[in-house]
This record gives sequence, C-alpha cells and structure tokens, in this order.
Amino acid sequence: MTKHISVPVDVDLFLSLVDFLRSKSDSREPVEVISTAIEYWLDSASWKPELLTESSTRGYQWKSLFLPEGTEIRMQYKGAYSYAKVEGDEIIYNGKSISPGSLANTIASSSRNAWKDLWVKRPDDKEWRLADDCRNEQNDTA
Repeated sequence: MTKHISVPVDVDLFLSLVDFLRSKSDSREPVEVISTAIEYWLDSASWKPELLTESSTRGYQWKSLFLPEGTEIRMQYKGAYSYAKVEGDEIIYNGKSISPGSLANTIASSSRNAWKDLWVKRPDDKEWRLADDCRNEQNDTA
C-alpha cells in the first residue's frame, strides 16, 4: 500500500497545471504529474547545482520569466491603465497578491492572455516591454 502526504501548492499554479494538461489532451491526474515533476527535479538537481541553492534575490517567477522585486506591471484596457507591482515574491494589485493571469482577467473582467496584455518594466528597464517579448527574449538566451 502506498502512503501519501499532502503538500500545499499555490492554487493558481495547480489550476495552470490542470489547464495545461487539458490543452495537451493529457488525461493524467494533476497529482500524478506533480509526482513526476518532483522526480524530474531530483534527477536534475544532481547535475544542476543552482537548483540546490536559494537565491537572496526577491521577485516573482512567472513560468520561465523572472520579474525582480520592484518590477512594475501595467495593462491598458478601454483606454485606462491599471498598474501592479512586484513586492517581495508577489505581484500586488489593489493591495492583494495576484497571479499575472488573474491580473489580466480581473482588469478586463473576462478571460485574457496575460503574456499578450501585460507590459512590464523591470528595475533596470528604461521602457515598458510586452511580457511576451520579455519571455521570448529570456527563452532565446536560455
């Protein structure tokens, strides 16, 4: 008999996994995929030492894109700009922690693609940049 424990996972992260599995027509249960991800991390950590050290840099990890603390995020909708900011390890909008997807959906009151709707200005950026462009640039250098 296999024994199990419960591990807290951010709700938005879990729902992103569920959505991803559905979009790929993957019928596995999310819990099974999480176990596979842990096994993958354990295999990778033996040859990727950066996985074993915790960075002192604060910020929000948005899939493959890291947004350092102090990053500003904005979205224009119906002619008005709405703003959020990375504080510590969270995106804060109207005083509350929020994910990028929820931020875009909240601002528009409908389902949106945060990569295509959110613009970011990291502390070292001189100009606002579309999140999708930042992600693509990040993936090209990885």
